[in-house]
Amino acid sequence: MEKSRQARSLKERIKKYVPFLAQIQIYKLVKKTRFLRHKISSKILGKEDIKKAFRQAGLKKNDIVVVHSSLGRIGHVKNGADAVIDAFLEIIGKNGLLIMPAFSALNYDKKRKMHVFDVKKTPTYTGAIPETFRKRENVKRSISPTHSYCAFGRRASEFVRNHENCDNPFAMNGPFGKIYRWNAKIFLIGVDQLANTPLHIVEDKTEFPVKVFTDKFKVLVIDDGKEKIVKARKHLDSLRRHRDPNILEKYCMSYGVMKIHRLGSTELRILNAKDFVHMMEELVRKNITIYHAK
Repeated sequence: MEKSRQARSLKERIKKYVPFLAQIQIYKLVKKTRFLRHKISSKILGKEDIKKAFRQAGLKKNDIVVVHSSLGRIGHVKNGADAVIDAFLEIIGKNGLLIMPAFSALNYDKKRKMHVFDVKKTPTYTGAIPETFRKRENVKRSISPTHSYCAFGRRASEFVRNHENCDNPFAMNGPFGKIYRWNAKIFLIGVDQLANTPLHIVEDKTEFPVKVFTDKFKVLVIDDGKEKIVKARKHLDSLRRHRDPNILEKYCMSYGVMKIHRLGSTELRILNAKDFVHMMEELVRKNITIYHAK
């Protein structure tokens, strides 16, 4: 437990003080080191082991599930990211919906003098599992230059629709709002509230007491070779040093909206989207947010 708290504290300091692109390189190095350590010392987990853990955590046929994950923290997984993805799909079935973050760093094109987002080609920085998922056949991706989601299943096209027309990435009329309205299960595999991006739903759903978004800026979107201009917002850069999502850990437990299970070498946190967002709304009414005073 002490090691876990120390790790969270280090991650929080990195997010506050290290430039974003440098953070990505640091995490890549950490993941590579962790993978090698697990490969040497950990029990090999197969797809059936992962399915057993998911079922014990409450995953069922036809579920809608949004997954934030760290493959390296699970341990040594045979067939890696594909095994985790297949475990989800085989449980939820063809009428379920699997959702993963495909968040990406803004790419500024000096020749065009604007940011460019290629729906098919822009990679995600959210880890091996979502990047592998993003590249799979028939996976749909929403159009957001910073916080796109990928989805596969019966309602995938409906889920990703309209993100480019939203006022902000977390708007209720886009994919984040559907996570709430459809009451998706949130699976946090080897990650904590720092990675639980649905917590930002409350910033659009309520009269939020903190200014969090920039003014709109233009982005060139390339989708199957077709180009169009969309207007986007992102979080204010100044918030990085004043944001602490892990203050929510204690509230998630005291409000009873989160359960923690084991998966290999790590923890698996499970939340229902509606319960989680309603908790966040109640905290906002008490003037409790993830943002500290400046």
